[in-house]
Amino acid sequence: MPNEVFNLNTPIQKVEFSGFGTEVEVFVKRDDMIHPFVSGNKWRKLKYNILEALESGKNTVRTYGGAYSNHLIATAVACAAYGLKSEGIVRGDELKETSNYVLRLCHEFGMELKFVSRSEYNLQEKNPDPDVLVIPEGGANENGIRGCEEILNGVSGFDRVMVAVGTGTTLRGIARSSIGNTKIHGFAAMGNGEYLRAEIPEWDNSKNFLETRFSFGGFGKFDLEQLQFNRSFASETGILLDPVYTGKMFRGVSILIEAGEILPHERVLLIHTGGMTGVLSDKWLKSV
Repeated sequence: MPNEVFNLNTPIQKVEFSGFGTEVEVFVKRDDMIHPFVSGNKWRKLKYNILEALESGKNTVRTYGGAYSNHLIATAVACAAYGLKSEGIVRGDELKETSNYVLRLCHEFGMELKFVSRSEYNLQEKNPDPDVLVIPEGGANENGIRGCEEILNGVSGFDRVMVAVGTGTTLRGIARSSIGNTKIHGFAAMGNGEYLRAEIPEWDNSKNFLETRFSFGGFGKFDLEQLQFNRSFASETGILLDPVYTGKMFRGVSILIEAGEILPHERVLLIHTGGMTGVLSDKWLKSV
């Protein structure tokens, strides 16, 4: 599969940020630079799904998401780039293509959107069309995990790796591929993130840690401190964070450093998982 459209050779950048102090060395894996709309873990999770569709001769990819799903946009763009049709099953039958900027972008990239009630959305497809490749919400399948195993390809020399957690797909890939004694920290974006312990087998390992203290009010919610943190980080480093996943994870890391749970002189790698359309949401724009 040609990768020239989506650049996976992303840099690791050392950051100097007042919120991290000076004793811990902090670096960012800039996967947000893969593509404007298929950034971070989005292409990682789609890569082998798209490849399966191409190799199996399926002409359409169908996937699922909510009204502001970065995964839906990423799928629409990736399918357009590789000559595939895309279908998006969207949670919320009150919505339409012009309800928000996310759905409008999906429509612009040629995705056929179907809006369903929340009860219908939760039903599993029993007999999918043989010409359609179905990808679960968020790209949460074995193909997605396989793609995320490549995030740490050739990366070594870090004491800890930090990543935001939604479905757990990215975390599972990183946990499977990590080597040596590197500690892996997954930061749950949901307020009830403890359920992930039972769903992610890779947690059964003494070097993997699930952080559930840093959802800061729950999924998709943010306070004034989050706004101030994101703004300070962007203005000091030139790196934009989204308010739902990476922003909260980076803020959690700053708290762990201040509390001494991350030790002085450790080298820490933060995975920037993209998803930057969140900074365009009305909720975030009006949170000043």
